[in-house]
Amino acid sequence: MIFKRRTPPTFLERVRVLVWPRHTWERSLKYIALRLMRVRATPHQLALGFAVGVFAAITPLVGIQMLIAGVITLALRASFTAAMLGTFFGNPLTWAIVWPATYATGSFLLGIPAATKTADLAQQLSLFWDTVWQLSPEMILAALGLAWPYMKPMLIGTLPVGAVIATVCYIFCKRAAHAHQQRRRRLSPQGSGYPLGDLLATYDPEYS
Repeated sequence: MIFKRRTPPTFLERVRVLVWPRHTWERSLKYIALRLMRVRATPHQLALGFAVGVFAAITPLVGIQMLIAGVITLALRASFTAAMLGTFFGNPLTWAIVWPATYATGSFLLGIPAATKTADLAQQLSLFWDTVWQLSPEMILAALGLAWPYMKPMLIGTLPVGAVIATVCYIFCKRAAHAHQQRRRRLSPQGSGYPLGDLLATYDPEYS
């Protein structure tokens, strides 16, 4: 790449961009909503795909979250595109709120005391994923051994915490998609119409 960064961004830098985007939050969320409403699928398929993506984003498995979402989505016959959008939308929530919650929940379910503070947890995960991206098998195994005491409670805690959040996302997304598709049918003479994103793209080329 001609314009590739000389120094690759660290894990914390990547997360910072997710938590505090270079553009405004309003613009980023609007873009995701528009893309989601342009997905051609039933409300159930769209909502299920989005919920699967959010669930995958809650896991600490940063490098393979999209792969996890894709496999589950294909198994459930949900919307693959909505699942990919769900993984992107879920990352800020994962870092700011959900990861500490999964760690605390997993530690409680395992009957072990929380061994680290939130700041220390962030540092451990940052070191682990920075090592993983070096693609050295020896370093990855060594990093996994150090990170496993933190990863195990988080993986266990992901199940209940992720189930609750994914269920809420499913209900909200299904209702929104159903309302949008009903409105689209009312506005269309043939009852088909165009997705909301296509209509907005007519007035704002940025989202076309």
